[in-house]
Amino acid sequence: MNENSELHQHKHPTTEAEFEEELDAVETKANNELQLYAVWGVITVVFNVVLFYLLYHTFHVEYQVANLIDWFFSVLFAFVVNKFFVFKHKTESLFKELTTFYGTRVATYLIEFVILWIGISLLGANGTITKVIGHGIAIAVNYVLSKLFVFKKKETPAGEPTSH
Repeated sequence: MNENSELHQHKHPTTEAEFEEELDAVETKANNELQLYAVWGVITVVFNVVLFYLLYHTFHVEYQVANLIDWFFSVLFAFVVNKFFVFKHKTESLFKELTTFYGTRVATYLIEFVILWIGISLLGANGTITKVIGHGIAIAVNYVLSKLFVFKKKETPAGEPTSH
C-alpha cells in the first residue's frame, strides 16, 4: 500500500508522552463538541419554546398540534446546526441523513407528547412550562441518538474514526 494513502496518514503514538498528547486532543475535541451541542441546544430550545408559545398562546392552536408543528421545524433547525456546526459531519446522502435524524427524533417527540398530555391534560399545568420540561428531557436523549445513529463516525480499516 502507498505510504501516502489515507490509511498511513495517521502516526500512531509510540511513547507514553505521544499517547497522552493524542488522548488530550481527543478529550479536547469531545469537550468542544459537547460545548457546541450545548450552545446550539440552548438556541434550539429557545426557537422551540418561542414557536410553541406563539402557536399555542398567540394563535390558539391546540397544544398537541402546536407541538407537532413546532417539532417539525425545530428538528429541521437542529439538523442543520448539528450537521454543520456541532458534528461537522460529511455524508454521501443528505436525504438519508435527514430522514435518519427525523427518525431518531420521533422517539423524543413521543416523550414530549406524553409529558405535555400528562402536564396539561391531566395535571392542568402551564403549557409553556410543561413544554420546557419535556423538551429538556428530549435534549439528553437527542444527543445520544445523534451521536450513535445519525452523525456517527465510520472507522477506516486501520480503526481510525472518519466522518462519513
